[in-house]
Amino acid sequence: MRYIVVDKAAKLKRRRKIVQKIIAIFTAMVIVALAIALWVYWKSMTPTILDIAQVQVKAQTTQAVNEAVLSVLQGVDYADFVTVEKNSQNEVVLITANSNSVNQLARNASIVTQGKINTLFQQAISIPLGTLSGIPLLSQLGPDVNIVIDPVGTVQCSFVSHFETAGINQTLHRIYLNVSSTVDVIIPSSHQVVQIETPILVCETVIVGKVPDTFLQGGLLLGQSQQQ
Repeated sequence: MRYIVVDKAAKLKRRRKIVQKIIAIFTAMVIVALAIALWVYWKSMTPTILDIAQVQVKAQTTQAVNEAVLSVLQGVDYADFVTVEKNSQNEVVLITANSNSVNQLARNASIVTQGKINTLFQQAISIPLGTLSGIPLLSQLGPDVNIVIDPVGTVQCSFVSHFETAGINQTLHRIYLNVSSTVDVIIPSSHQVVQIETPILVCETVIVGKVPDTFLQGGLLLGQSQQQ
């Protein structure tokens, strides 16, 4: 009888080990299957995440650029950028850029904007996972996806101007500051470099008198930042 009891106990122990192995193998298979499913889902959602991140980054960068430029160009007017010379018949014979002043303003705008962007993206931005569903009610639900924004290179600023006819012997002259910045949008498993161009109307004036066609057709490059 003693041998029979021992044999039954050994069989029961072997069965338990077999069951435990089956459970362990099944659990491992489930974990692997879930990991693969999550990886496939994540890879399929990566373009959507990057698109959403780009929209947020562009919006925040544009706001930062505008704030920085306004702080630099406050109090600056049209005469700080160009000088208009006319002849005795009130015809415009020369429009020249005030290069030193313009280039200095471009450099200052570039430096201040760069600092603003660096400060803005010191911390990662977060996007709720529910945003990927496209359903407004779920947009704020789920865990957050952290997105690291890394500014790339330096901000480049350049002033350009455009002329257009505003009436008889009247020409509207607009001066813009073009701000070009580049950031690297980084998410787990992927990243994308985004270039952001922000044109800002700085000032405008109506020039009374005939303006040479060379200006009306080609505009006038005023100056640009020269950061290294």
